[in-house]
Amino acid sequence: MTRANTSPKPSSGPVRERPARRRPPFDAAGAAALAAARLPRPMPVAVRENARAKNVVLRLIPGQGLVVTMPVGLPPARLAEAIGARSEWIAATWDRLAAEGRPLEPGLTAPRPENIVLTAFGRQWDVAYAARDRDGCLLTARGPRSLLVSGAVDDMAAVAGVLTLFCRDRGGALLKEALAQVSQETGLPYTGATIRAQRTRWGSCTARGRISLNFTLAFLPWELCRLVLVHELCHTRELNHSARFWALVEEHVPGCRELDAKLAAARHYLPAWLGAAR
Repeated sequence: MTRANTSPKPSSGPVRERPARRRPPFDAAGAAALAAARLPRPMPVAVRENARAKNVVLRLIPGQGLVVTMPVGLPPARLAEAIGARSEWIAATWDRLAAEGRPLEPGLTAPRPENIVLTAFGRQWDVAYAARDRDGCLLTARGPRSLLVSGAVDDMAAVAGVLTLFCRDRGGALLKEALAQVSQETGLPYTGATIRAQRTRWGSCTARGRISLNFTLAFLPWELCRLVLVHELCHTRELNHSARFWALVEEHVPGCRELDAKLAAARHYLPAWLGAAR
């Protein structure tokens, strides 16, 4: 007689998988120290990993110093190599920002600027100072590219006040000319333009096609300044941020979305002394 074997087969037990090898946590302090060792001069450094970064990106930001964004898992030697390759640019940019009154080190008070630079239009003025026994400050032009600030020149708020008025006047005139030119280039008409000093907006457009521009646009690189001009002109047709609106912007500014992301973080282009104005 044949019997069926009903006894359970011995179990081999659950299969255990080897745990995945974990990457060590990112050592931000160590990476910053490595980067600092390759810099041409001492300055604050912050290093960040970004999963979307494909290359090492360096930014000198007033009040923060050098901010480095690098791809996840980048070997330390590659980071050091990238910093060393840009050392001349870092030194030159540090000096330029300091001369413009945009200190990079945290906690420092903005010094009086040695020059005014409206980057979007390639305009620059040297600034000299003369102490006078009077309240406030007076700004006078000593030539086509030279300014004199006289009066209470140790009062940074007074100095910033007259420089702000100068930049609003000159920058505003240049922005109005640029808006008219871009309007012709794009075929997007508008009914009028106003220059303002908005705290949070670069520009705006009314339903009647009147455009307001922030005078500080003149401190931005031209590609970002032009993006704002086109953006507001496109609102004369599409007073919204729909897909049709962005398609219209893209038609006149290829890659507008990438530029718009840069614009969102563009306030570091503004001189630090602007914040001292009363």
